Amino acid sequence: MRSIIPQILLVFGLLFYAGPLLAQEWGDVSEEILGMTGIPEDSEADAVILFDKGTIAITLRFNLVIQRHTRIKILTERGLKYGDVSIYLGSDDEIDELRAQTILPNGKKITLSKKDIFTKKRRSGSEKVFAIPGVEVGAVIEYAYEITSRRLTFLAPWQFQHGIFTRLSELILIIPEGFDYRAFASNAYVPDPQRESFQIADPQLGTSFVGRFVWRTENLPALKREPYITTLKDYWATLFFQIVSYRNPKDTMADPVIFIKTWDDLAETLQKSYNPLFRRNRTLERRTLALAPETQDGRTRAEAIYSYVRDSIETSASSGSRKKPNDVLKRKKGSSSEKNMLLIAMLKAAGFEANPLRISTRTNGRLQENWPQLQQFNYTIAHLSIDDEIYFLDTNDSQCPFVLLPPRFLSGKGFLIGEEEGKIVEIPMPKDASTSRANTQAKLTENGDLLCQTTLQFEGYRGISERKDLDEDKPGKYVKEILENRFGDVTIDTFQIAQDKDVDMPLEVKIDYRVQNYAQVAGDMVYCPSSLIHRRQSNPFKNEKRLFPVEFNYGFASEEIVDLTLPEGFDVVEIPEVQKVTSLGVRFQSECQADSNRVRLQRTFSVNRVYYTPAQYSRLRNAYTKIVSADQGQIVLRRKPSETEE
Repeated sequence: MRSIIPQILLVFGLLFYAGPLLAQEWGDVSEEILGMTGIPEDSEADAVILFDKGTIAITLRFNLVIQRHTRIKILTERGLKYGDVSIYLGSDDEIDELRAQTILPNGKKITLSKKDIFTKKRRSGSEKVFAIPGVEVGAVIEYAYEITSRRLTFLAPWQFQHGIFTRLSELILIIPEGFDYRAFASNAYVPDPQRESFQIADPQLGTSFVGRFVWRTENLPALKREPYITTLKDYWATLFFQIVSYRNPKDTMADPVIFIKTWDDLAETLQKSYNPLFRRNRTLERRTLALAPETQDGRTRAEAIYSYVRDSIETSASSGSRKKPNDVLKRKKGSSSEKNMLLIAMLKAAGFEANPLRISTRTNGRLQENWPQLQQFNYTIAHLSIDDEIYFLDTNDSQCPFVLLPPRFLSGKGFLIGEEEGKIVEIPMPKDASTSRANTQAKLTENGDLLCQTTLQFEGYRGISERKDLDEDKPGKYVKEILENRFGDVTIDTFQIAQDKDVDMPLEVKIDYRVQNYAQVAGDMVYCPSSLIHRRQSNPFKNEKRLFPVEFNYGFASEEIVDLTLPEGFDVVEIPEVQKVTSLGVRFQSECQADSNRVRLQRTFSVNRVYYTPAQYSRLRNAYTKIVSADQGQIVLRRKPSETEE
């Protein structure tokens, strides 16, 4: 058996050049840090990362050794959550020297016991999870570990920035001669590395040159979630790695080993894995032809296939092994990915141009185009072309019509795996994607009560979300919540719900109801809010400044018409003026007209952009402020004087 001592010596030799990652720092915390109660950079900080240091070293024997040491100061009760730690491991990774401890403000140390470290299985690996013991406000926690891996083609990205302020984040990368990696950063917070080279000797392999790269960032602000943002992953200061090639430095005549380094390479690899799934199958072809006879037009045939897979094939949990489309068809059950592959196979059998589209969902983070790595994708949908029209399809949301992709998949771009090539394609924002309409016939009583007949229509993404709410509640509860969210206490007389099962049609809800004390009565005066269902009570953008862009899921619109009959014996003293707002894709108009004993309100609102930069934020916020102000308008009535008073 070959001795492992040379290998161990080599690892220690490489890590020596990484610097004293653990030995001189473990448990060494100053009194100043122990007594710290806050940081001037962030007065609301719950915790602060004092340092996060890592070393990634590739040994001359082709092992990957990763060391990490993280230290955090806990400042508030909310910061206690940072004592719960999870460390991801690949399927062939081994973790060693895992340790953690809490250092209390008085200097006492509480050490993590090995029996309190647990393993959670994951589909493609596992997690080591533990709660650092004795964590309290004012304490310092730290944990460190070493991972050994053989996965040299994939270096995990290094995240410099987090949800709390980071004083220091440092990554050291050590690469022996012959390896060619490409590194790129997600934003300007990540500086260029410091570079140097040195020699190291192996008893059996001889002397080799090694490159040492150091990325160091200091005082990075916390990334805190704000309304209307996809995921903070898109804005973390992160460093990504891509292996390009390896050439044996001892054999200068040998050709280098080329790894996947372009999208074309990745497409070729994926296409080989997809080909067996789309081989011709007569059973599948017969079923497809029965669903979509060739006498129908293309759109009708494609919709029939889509509806069948969506509604007739049960969505099951992923088993880890991929079933072929015909097996999914026979069993009428498959995972989300298997259902979409069945859809593609059936569309191909019907003669359509349909292919897999790999995407990164909105919560998983934006596609990095200069990082051709399969690991950044987490879902597959169908890409369909019919007469130069492109459709993006997923069969796992029963409420989603043919023309709409579920919102979580509107991720901007995807990687299309065609039969001859792969390419990055745009996933466009759907037009007229979400609409809400309200039409109300209302009567105001002299004591301020409102009697209403309202018809609501929800279309597109709004229809999807409303149908989901309707599925979760009984119809009566669903209708009551719609009104109570707007008016508070209401009395519902009757209601009807139409087209709740046909997802291709607008969901329609008709309600007869009464709202007590809707208007304020003060002597002979009555003050009645002019807007009804769609009235906006507050601005969703609270902060004066914003660090991140505003990212809506899709464009949206609402329309409202209210015909209000006034109580007899009252005159209209005042109605709101016409209000218009037009700014950066935001369109709003509110108009009120009075005619004898009737008032008619018309209100329209739409947002046809999905992305606003931080520089545009103040204009967007100001537009919403104007809309909120307009929606507070009132209709003012005065009781007519009696004949005796005249």
